Amino acid sequence: MSKEGARYVTLILAEIDVKERRARFINCGHNPALLLRSRTGTLSFMNASCPPIGLFEYENCELDSVELEMGDVLVFYTDGVTEAANSSGEEFGMERLSAVVRGGTSRTAEQLMRDIFESSAGFSSENGFHDDVTILVAKCNFDDLPSPRF
Repeated sequence: MSKEGARYVTLILAEIDVKERRARFINCGHNPALLLRSRTGTLSFMNASCPPIGLFEYENCELDSVELEMGDVLVFYTDGVTEAANSSGEEFGMERLSAVVRGGTSRTAEQLMRDIFESSAGFSSENGFHDDVTILVAKCNFDDLPSPRF
């Protein structure tokens, strides 16, 4: 991307450590990933901890982390999903995305990914997508792993 002559890129980089049951991430100005807690149904956002890469000469990025529990769902996506617009110019948005994610607790990661794509595509069916659309869903399954030692 280019903003006033500057070149920059947004990104989110995440590492899921299944042994520690923890996700570590850095969000550089990208859309917040969503974390749906299976036990409580709470949806939280993995927000930006630093500006986009290349916007400033030096960036001070902080590594953030969240503990994961059995059944928790992580959803990563590009802005093409939330910015998909209908014929009235209304965007699919975070509220609709959040509703699809909340409704997908019993779905597999693949099914939820498909639900998100189809919901956004259906919402913008008359206009189609005008930006890249990438969706990654990870559903935590720790059945075959020993419990972490704290």
